[in-house]
Amino acid sequence: MSERNERIYENKRQWHREQAQLPIKEKMRLLLELQKQDLPLLARHRALKWWEKPWDIEP
Repeated sequence: MSERNERIYENKRQWHREQAQLPIKEKMRLLLELQKQDLPLLARHRALKWWEKPWDIEP
């Protein structure tokens, strides 16, 4: 494996270690944000199933 690839993989491992240390509230916030970003992509390709539609959780 090249030095560049090793550096990339080490950076990814470090990122994953940091993500694992986040508080659960931050992990959930990130998860909801990613789902919010994916929703328009899914909806463009096909009709969403009832269980795929997001809950209205915004205050």
